[in-house]
Amino acid sequence: MMDQLEEIRRRVDIVEFIGQYLPLKKAGRNYRSVCPFHSDKDPSFMVSPDKQIWHCFGCGLGGDIFGFLMKKEGIEFPEALAQLADRAGIELANRPKDWGVKNKLFAINELSAKFFEKYMADTAIGRQAANYLINRGLSAETIKQFNLGYAPAGWDYLAKFLERRGYTKEEAEKAGVLTRRSQNVIDKFRHRLMFPITNISGKVVGFTGRVLEVKDQPKYLNSPETPIFNKGRILYGLSVTKEEIQKSNAVVLVEGQMDALSSYQAGVKNVVASSGTAFTGEQLETLRRYAETLILALDADSAGSEATKRAIELASAEDLDVKVALLEGYKDPDECVKADPAKWREIVERAVPIVDFYIDYATKKFGVDSVSAKKKVAAEVLPVIALMDSPVEKDQYIKHLAGALNIDSNNLYEALSKAVAGKGGRLPTHKGKDPHETNEPVLDRFDWLEKRVLGMVVAQPDRLGKVATDFATDIWVTAWAKKVYAELKNCYTGKEFSLDELLAKLDYPDKVVLLEILMTVEEYYADMPDVDVDQELRFYINLLKQKNTRIALAELNRQIVVAEKSGDVAKLQALLEEFNQRF
Repeated sequence: MMDQLEEIRRRVDIVEFIGQYLPLKKAGRNYRSVCPFHSDKDPSFMVSPDKQIWHCFGCGLGGDIFGFLMKKEGIEFPEALAQLADRAGIELANRPKDWGVKNKLFAINELSAKFFEKYMADTAIGRQAANYLINRGLSAETIKQFNLGYAPAGWDYLAKFLERRGYTKEEAEKAGVLTRRSQNVIDKFRHRLMFPITNISGKVVGFTGRVLEVKDQPKYLNSPETPIFNKGRILYGLSVTKEEIQKSNAVVLVEGQMDALSSYQAGVKNVVASSGTAFTGEQLETLRRYAETLILALDADSAGSEATKRAIELASAEDLDVKVALLEGYKDPDECVKADPAKWREIVERAVPIVDFYIDYATKKFGVDSVSAKKKVAAEVLPVIALMDSPVEKDQYIKHLAGALNIDSNNLYEALSKAVAGKGGRLPTHKGKDPHETNEPVLDRFDWLEKRVLGMVVAQPDRLGKVATDFATDIWVTAWAKKVYAELKNCYTGKEFSLDELLAKLDYPDKVVLLEILMTVEEYYADMPDVDVDQELRFYINLLKQKNTRIALAELNRQIVVAEKSGDVAKLQALLEEFNQRF
């Protein structure tokens, strides 16, 4: 596998590949562009053709060609590997056994989408369906961009079309576009508007069909679960809107496809739909790859409010910044857009923190006319306020809640204290270990420092000799730094150094990290005199030593406290002697 990764990197030039996504301009030995992963006014995104690495000096993201594709498309490594292997013309040694089956299902769904789209464009009944969408406020451009279509009313129009293209009814049934009725296999979607559902890469994996004439049938009909379609994982529209989501670092979640399409057309393009299903943890994980803020804009009915609560609970546990777009009298975003597109944009812009939503939700649900109702509202909202870290925010929302209930805020503080003591809120809290319960050092703060020092030395190995007296293996904290330094010493003889030899000794992920560090170091120190670079290197090494000493001291103090509490006099004496010798 490692050899195949290297071969893919060799065959797929990173500059050419990233150039498909971004306009790259030559900047010395490298190429530069604005970063696609944050709001970047000045080009800070660099691509190195020599090292086949990219790095953004603005947001700090970086990696190789696999990392770029994963981040840009929001996909996992196996899918990125498969896509790049296909591009490179490499047959993966351990490609999944069902790869061929899935590819056939993708092909059937893609062909079905084109059939529905063409039927809407080229037939009289199809154009009536298109007019329905236009009357609902969608433009021809939006209809085309999202590949909307029409499924004819006949029993087997699609089945015959697919058979002519070489696909059996059994294969099309497995793809979810045909269904079995008694002994017959017929079209699953008939006389319906068709909304193709795509995965993050834009491949059609399923459909939602909306009925045009209600005759004892469900208004919406979804594809069944298939090897390529899982309703709990897919978000409608994401393959189209992901770049807008990344740019804004926020995503608006709506319920239905029409909500998403109307929002997109109205200018709020960082939108996705859950397609009427409950928001799931898998969908949340997908969205976290693109944005740090989640704006919930679910329907304004009681079911929508309950769905908003569930989504808040799910998202808050993942440290997302969650806000709620209050629809202000409209039943859903689609209705709001039809009435006033500018109002929809304003509602999203003015999305409120979750406590405001809970106050609004609880007062509507229970009312505020009786003491009993006010107690229920307080019981619903106070646990949420209790979970806030800021005393100022808590005080602000206590007063807000008191105003909504028309009571003295002092009456709520005692109840809040009980909620704080119990942390009985409905929002999940972080379930990780207490940092005080582990003996392991917090490594993140050392990571950048160690990488900078090693990058400076590897970029110019002569520095290893100049500062040899300052180096020792015990200054390294992270396993990565210890490993790279050990291999660096083995590769540097004092006269010659081969970067390729060092890279060959590292695992693939470690190699990518080191190459990215080298790129940042070379860019950062390009115009600095060597004497100044050496001085800065010594400063960083001394800083590492100081940090390492503090870790050792903290660990020794911890052991001394444990020995004192346990009454282990011999252990305590030995630790105190060690303390006196070392510090």
